[in-house]
Amino acid sequence: MAYFTAMFGAAILLGFINLLMAKEDTCDLYATPGQSLTLPLAYERLTNSHILRWVHNNTVIFYRQGKVSTGKPEDITSNGSLVLKKILFSSQGIYKGHVLHPNNTSAKTWTGRLCVLDKVSKPQLSYSCDFSSMAVNLNCHVTKPEGLVFSWTLDKETLKSETKQTLSISFIDLKAERSFTCDVANKISKASSDKVRPTCPPLLSFKRQTVMAVLAGGGGLILFLLFVICLWKMSLLSLPTLVLTIWFCRSLS
Repeated sequence: MAYFTAMFGAAILLGFINLLMAKEDTCDLYATPGQSLTLPLAYERLTNSHILRWVHNNTVIFYRQGKVSTGKPEDITSNGSLVLKKILFSSQGIYKGHVLHPNNTSAKTWTGRLCVLDKVSKPQLSYSCDFSSMAVNLNCHVTKPEGLVFSWTLDKETLKSETKQTLSISFIDLKAERSFTCDVANKISKASSDKVRPTCPPLLSFKRQTVMAVLAGGGGLILFLLFVICLWKMSLLSLPTLVLTIWFCRSLS
């Protein structure tokens, strides 16, 4: 019984740790390098008598108690929100804003995680014809594909079930000229490729026509031989003539 109790407690503890780690990985705000962003503490009753503090990853970046002792006054709005200018990758992390009354009791807090991402680059769409699987394979090339969301458009219609970096379409669905584009997106930007109209050599059609021509030629030869045999049966041809005719036909084939 004690063993199962210990295992149950360990499972709960592990689940709690995983929940905390997942929370730490969650981004509340997104920005790109060079962008400006306001972190919304938004305490409308803020006065100069309040204590205002902002912390970034456990480092105090703004502190005001009557006068500003850390940070710059222009980095704060009238309601206590923090203005981040020319954001860098080093700007990402956890921010905490705190307003206290003059008696040091809490008036309002705000906590949020900022993630900084590059804008996605324009993807390059390529394709190859796979005659072994009778399909055309499309590939949406983009730098740093990790964490990006892919989507595909066929003739201006989004293929909702296709969310991978590659797409495979059978030759049957390419009978008419069709255009494809791929899109890539992250939390702050989106980019589309140029249109591509896949064209694959009609090798299958060529093979089918060739086979039909061969079969047609062979069928004609068989009919001719049957005609010669019928003439022999009707005694219109002698046996030596029949043998010579069959040999001649075989030499032609």
